[in-house]
Amino acid sequence: MDRTIKELVSSGAKPILSSDDLGWSNITLSQWENIPPAHMYDASLANRHVIAIQGTQEPMHLQFFHQANRTEKKMAAGDIQMLTAGEKWSCRWTRSISFVKLEIDPHFLGQIAEESGFGHVGNGKLETKSLVKDEKLIVLTRWMIEEVRNGGASGELYSQSLATTMAVHLLRNYTSHAKSAGASYQATNQQVTAVIEYMRMNMENDISLKELALVANISLSYLVRLFKRHTGVTPHQYLIQLRMERAKQLIRCGHMSLKEIAAQIGLADQAHFTRQFKKATGVTPLQYASSR
Repeated sequence: MDRTIKELVSSGAKPILSSDDLGWSNITLSQWENIPPAHMYDASLANRHVIAIQGTQEPMHLQFFHQANRTEKKMAAGDIQMLTAGEKWSCRWTRSISFVKLEIDPHFLGQIAEESGFGHVGNGKLETKSLVKDEKLIVLTRWMIEEVRNGGASGELYSQSLATTMAVHLLRNYTSHAKSAGASYQATNQQVTAVIEYMRMNMENDISLKELALVANISLSYLVRLFKRHTGVTPHQYLIQLRMERAKQLIRCGHMSLKEIAAQIGLADQAHFTRQFKKATGVTPLQYASSR
């Protein structure tokens, strides 16, 4: 590789925002501002897909180099570049550039494809594309940025949900043959969404698996398999996570006693609530409240 080409991170450039401190691994996010003119490559492409969303407000010309080929593209704010893992790309720009970068683990993409009914997507392969316009992808990225800025305040369940939603969107739109499975995925996704919404609306009650199966209009055993395939956990585990996230919100508000919070989230008493909360978060409700 040309010695004048620098690696993005080792060049001294640093992101102004990164998901690294939150421990995200399947999809990571970083935001870069006003990186000076340079010719660089991204070493993360060795084993991860890279999506770069242009943030520079004024349109600018970028030169892309792939093997012996060179192309020049005029990119505006919001334009998206998708690069496939394992490919060697470098990019040159002549004035300061800003962008958001997403890195996607191909194995995670392949896992979501299998679990969500898309079938086998070879090595989680994402298509290389330039100058993509995709408002939904932009919105999902904004939600990720907000969560990183907030220090992961919405919890691991929320970040996992964002990553899975992003993966499904990429599978439906930017892999070679996954679109054919879209209709099947949509039907099962609606069933899981209905169950989650029922949990949210009724978490103060003693919700049974039988109730949830009736909401989804499927058998109990199939519900457990389907739900775990889409969320990574059983309905019971998901309900506990929902309850704990709701408890955190109520604790932060500071207007209710622990006994009242326990009743609001459907737990029998304060002692039961304290045990569940500590098991989920590693601290007691009172310790959590004092750290706010």
